[in-house]
Amino acid sequence: MWAIMHFVVAVILPLSTLAQQYGMCTAKNGRNGECISTKSCSSSGGVSDPANLCPGDNTIQCCTYGTCKNTKGVAGTCQPTSTCKGSSDPANLCPGGNHIQCCTAGSAPTGPSPSKPVNTMLTGLADILRGAGVNVVEVAGWKTRGHGVMSSVKGIICHHTAGAATGDYPSLAAIRDGTSSIAGPIAQLGLGRSGTWFIIAAGRAYHAGNTLDDSIYGNNNAIGIEAEGVGLPATETGHAHWPEVQYQSYVKGVKALQKAYGVPTARVLGHKEAAVPKGRKIDPNFSMAEFRAKLG
Repeated sequence: MWAIMHFVVAVILPLSTLAQQYGMCTAKNGRNGECISTKSCSSSGGVSDPANLCPGDNTIQCCTYGTCKNTKGVAGTCQPTSTCKGSSDPANLCPGGNHIQCCTAGSAPTGPSPSKPVNTMLTGLADILRGAGVNVVEVAGWKTRGHGVMSSVKGIICHHTAGAATGDYPSLAAIRDGTSSIAGPIAQLGLGRSGTWFIIAAGRAYHAGNTLDDSIYGNNNAIGIEAEGVGLPATETGHAHWPEVQYQSYVKGVKALQKAYGVPTARVLGHKEAAVPKGRKIDPNFSMAEFRAKLG
């Protein structure tokens, strides 16, 4: 009997954690949902959207739960509490787990505020950067690309590619697809010599390695930016080895990301500052103190 019960728990438990693993989504019907297996969605009374809206294989789809009325009789939609921009009613009014509640409009706080994403894909990256007035290129498939979802955004790490000496962003394929030693994506964002931002991945990227505090600067919790540059000479003085248009775009883009995700300037580090052991990395080859001073 114990063996049978152990097997059942081992099979069922991952289904209950799929939403945490694969994040939230918006289906083509405009409703907010969660990325879970089609089997788990159906058994919870939801409907799976077959469009390519979630990371994972074809069995992981965007699951939504329909309409509802809260305990005051106000119409709403059944959706994850983490996506509700109004008021979630904790009464048992919706199918699915306890995190699926009846969400009604009208109780959301007014005015802009930093986003605090949790276990989700960062699908707002392109809009955030366009809002800063920089040129943006959306690399095909970026919204579902990543090594799973981001746990949070608590830090931002600045890198340089140490790539080719010519071209705007010749390192794109390597950052997107990886190399023989590391699987892509290697960063969420790329920055060309022209100041153009390349949106590469919305999910976790393998850019940080071991850091002085993985809860802030690890791959799960920090956005990585790979700016095109040969990376030599290694220096911590000024930014003379960078095109001015690229450097100024770097500043603008990071400022916009800070505002959107509530990242303080003290948590914007160069890879050379975040990586351990100290001295393991030299990027980026400009003064991070000067860079942070420009962020304000």
